[in-house]
Amino acid sequence: MARIAQKSIETIKHQVNLVDLVSPYVEIKRAGSSWKGLSPFTQEKTPSFYVHPDRGFYKCFSTGEGGDCFTFIMKVENLEFPEAIEFIAKKFNITLEYEAGGPSREEMSLRKQIFEIHELAMTWFHQQFIESEEAAPVRKYWQDQRGFTMETADEVKIGYAPVARNALALYFKERGIPAAAMRQSGLFFARDNESVHDNFKSRFRGRLMVPIRDVQGRVVAFTARQLEQTPADDPAREAKYVNSPETQIFHKGRILFGMDHARTHLKEGGSFLLVEGQLDAIRCWSVGLHTAVAPQGTAITDDQLHLMRRYQPNTVECLLDGDKAGRKAALRALPLAFKAGLEFRYLLLPEKADPDDLLRQHGAAALEPLRANSKSAIELAISESLPEDRDPSTNEKTTALRHIFDLLQHVPSEVAREDYIQTASKLLNVDSHAALVDFKKSPKPQTYHSGQNPQKNTKKVSTDTLLTDGTWELLWLVLHFPEFSAAISEIIDYDWINSTSPAGRLLKRILAELREGLIEDTSNIENLIDTIEDRQLIADLHSRDLDVEADLAEYQINNYLNFLYNNYLKNRLNTLRQKVANASPEDQLGLMRKVKAASKELAAPHQLKI
Repeated sequence: MARIAQKSIETIKHQVNLVDLVSPYVEIKRAGSSWKGLSPFTQEKTPSFYVHPDRGFYKCFSTGEGGDCFTFIMKVENLEFPEAIEFIAKKFNITLEYEAGGPSREEMSLRKQIFEIHELAMTWFHQQFIESEEAAPVRKYWQDQRGFTMETADEVKIGYAPVARNALALYFKERGIPAAAMRQSGLFFARDNESVHDNFKSRFRGRLMVPIRDVQGRVVAFTARQLEQTPADDPAREAKYVNSPETQIFHKGRILFGMDHARTHLKEGGSFLLVEGQLDAIRCWSVGLHTAVAPQGTAITDDQLHLMRRYQPNTVECLLDGDKAGRKAALRALPLAFKAGLEFRYLLLPEKADPDDLLRQHGAAALEPLRANSKSAIELAISESLPEDRDPSTNEKTTALRHIFDLLQHVPSEVAREDYIQTASKLLNVDSHAALVDFKKSPKPQTYHSGQNPQKNTKKVSTDTLLTDGTWELLWLVLHFPEFSAAISEIIDYDWINSTSPAGRLLKRILAELREGLIEDTSNIENLIDTIEDRQLIADLHSRDLDVEADLAEYQINNYLNFLYNNYLKNRLNTLRQKVANASPEDQLGLMRKVKAASKELAAPHQLKI
């Protein structure tokens, strides 16, 4: 979508009181010049969430997260940066403007029109399912073969897509829907720039239609189930299920089917129930298991797990098919689950058992024996690593433990890691202390150097000693002293910057925009900051202070430029020495010359000045 004008973003930041924005989500009370409440991102008993309306930032000391009004809405509403801007603008009745040369105001309503199209399509599909003669066998299929009631169909708004290739397009024509919006909706096949409604061919024909909603309950896509009515000329005729393609409003890896329903039923200390498909989730709801959610026909993703994590479930119960494929899928999700900090428990079905059949026949009570015999993530990982028909050998135990160590590298909490190792040791009947020693010797996940990782306290950071790689500090200086930013971009080499950190990646991007003349200085970078990670980093940069006086800013910038340059030379020298050690005799002489030259350069580097 077109870039929102910087002045509109600034208008929102100046006109919107962060307390007013946060209050519907968090109960906060005044605490001096700030406001304080329980964290919306984690369960806690002692308030650690602070809002600073005068500075326009919030900080959660429980999770370390912070940001501005846009970050907050991106987080709690699961929106992208431009969507968060639109959300706030609509809430506070602020008119948005877009950069010159961008689409017209009518064209900028395209996204809104796509939402309206999906709402219209859902209503029309549902009407076809309920009333049309063509859908009579489909209603019979829904009730007799799938065992659902018509009440459930009405609650979920199950629909039917007629076989006629342009039936939906002609309906939209009657409603005055623009062809441009239809082309972008994902509901049709049409040539580029097609403007004649009669030439739009429905993507879904002769299929049972299940609407997919985002966390706000807006219809963003459909899953279409194959039926006997699905025509032979359907390009995806043999596919049992077909999803909408990705569009401006639908990104399947970011949405969990049913989250809009499940999140309203999740009680404190409750659990999400993760099932494989949309109809499985609907089956769960029909028998009273209202916290069921499902991925969009693919493996679970980081974004989907973090979406669950946002609502702080006590556990995530996984009810998957009882075959080997179901267990393999569960194991593949383990690293992501550990990384997201979610506690998974697996409800293991017998071989060839189907969750839909089980719940259809026995209702919610069918899960009780499965819960009694459920396995934790550690238990599942170990059981799948060991032989079933005999006691494991010492070597097999060691191999299983190494597998657990690999998984635990994704766990952010040291306390949780040690607890998991205790559990694994008991299951494998090995000494827990020895297992912990072995784990501490195993490779550790990469961590950020001090100064790159957002800290929990707002405080002055001394620049007397350079204990970091200088990236975070230089970024702070670039943002707080924009008058020097263009000069920095001209002198620095991107290779000097550590790109493994969020600070390094953002610094590179800002300097590139400056060097290419896309921005004049760093006083105008809002449109460059489009991810939650970057916005939290910016909040951290604004909430912490370096011990730098204004008249010494240029001196400190030069210090950090030279520090980065020296680090770069040291790293290059170490790399060359490693190459010499591993090189063949014929290549060593040339590499040794380079080592000598690099050593000389490091001994007397140029003094860089902006």
